[in-house]
Amino acid sequence: MRVLIISANFFPMVPTGAAYIAGAALKAGHSVEVFDCFVAKNLIDELKEKIKIFNPQVVGISILVVSGDIVDTSSEFYTKYFDKRPEIKKIVNCIKENSDAHIVLGGPGFNYYGKDWLEYLDLDYGIRGESEFSFPRYLNEIEINGDIFSIPGCIYRKDRDFHKVQRERVENLDDTAFPAYELFDLSKYTSFGIFTKRGCTFNCSFCPYSSLEGTKYRMKSPKRVVDEIEHVLKEGKARFFNFTDNCFNFPKHHAEKICQEMINRNLNLKWWAFNIKPIGITDDFCRLLKDSGCNYVTLAIETVSEKMLKSMNRGYNITQIKKALTCFSNSDITFGVTILIGASGETQETIAETFSIIDNFPKINDVWVSIGICLWTKHQKILEDARKSGQLQDDKELFECGYYISPELPKKYMVDLIESINSKKNFQLQVNKPFAEYQKVG
Repeated sequence: MRVLIISANFFPMVPTGAAYIAGAALKAGHSVEVFDCFVAKNLIDELKEKIKIFNPQVVGISILVVSGDIVDTSSEFYTKYFDKRPEIKKIVNCIKENSDAHIVLGGPGFNYYGKDWLEYLDLDYGIRGESEFSFPRYLNEIEINGDIFSIPGCIYRKDRDFHKVQRERVENLDDTAFPAYELFDLSKYTSFGIFTKRGCTFNCSFCPYSSLEGTKYRMKSPKRVVDEIEHVLKEGKARFFNFTDNCFNFPKHHAEKICQEMINRNLNLKWWAFNIKPIGITDDFCRLLKDSGCNYVTLAIETVSEKMLKSMNRGYNITQIKKALTCFSNSDITFGVTILIGASGETQETIAETFSIIDNFPKINDVWVSIGICLWTKHQKILEDARKSGQLQDDKELFECGYYISPELPKKYMVDLIESINSKKNFQLQVNKPFAEYQKVG
């Protein structure tokens, strides 16, 4: 079948999910092309032309991040609300008007509110969860006019009602297809993305990933991970890549074996990891990262207050944070840290505790500060506090991104804090919600 995969992403984020799904369709024997919304200069005209030339029989739309807040120095609080859902609607309408192709939705931005997306776009079918095997199965059922309503993870509208089929998690990730980055123009991105595992044993109050991917790790073999990297490098389109796991360095032994495999193959490349937890970080581990080609990591610290570490259920302590900061400061690896302000129980005192430690490590290259918790799925434990405080009055708000911030943070203090952080060297600020009365302004 002729399959068109649309990466419905409008920001400079590597189309990792779309690449893996395109690879799965290719491996299943289909003719596959991609349309990358991020690189399109005239979205609808170019999509019309792609549909006209390729004449797809199935169009899969991979939805990533379509609403929330982005840094904008010209806006109030240096942050601007964005909503790209109307762009997705234009894409769907363009397909309907110019093709008889079957349309199927998927991607991380679709997983948690499939029914909302189908209603919003007036569509009848999508696939939630991991689709490396379910999407090719869907293609096969379409081809033989079979039963698409039993596909694992599908959500569909039939007789005016919505129905869901339970998702299935891929147990043997080594059997999945290589990402089809050869179909994308990687020159438009700084790197390509590779994931090494699925699952998350952590249970952070603001994060839903363990509910999506499970609480048990399912890991690719180190050989398979590096085979993927070599596969993309053969295309000659990029020499940099990043590990897109929600935590690359845990379990530690898995990360170490991957690094050693890259060293053994002498790949001569550079890589980044934007999600490193401050667990198990030692001088030897940092040297291993460096020897394997690592030249940038982001430590996902979020807070350096013992009270907030417990409130957010982060799974590590201040001693581990300080050790990780010390080890990376002593290494030759450029590194940054992420700070998340405003979770349940956050006060002026806990914020002061965090910055008193961060400010004492001058070798931190970047400090990425987010103020306020984005609410976007019912699987975030912090929703209970958001409801109690009145900041989430209707779960329908999640589809357009709701917000929570600790009620113990006064408005005036938050405004002053925002100005203070914005004036700091090497600090990057994103204000998801500076205080409880904040309203989204596009």
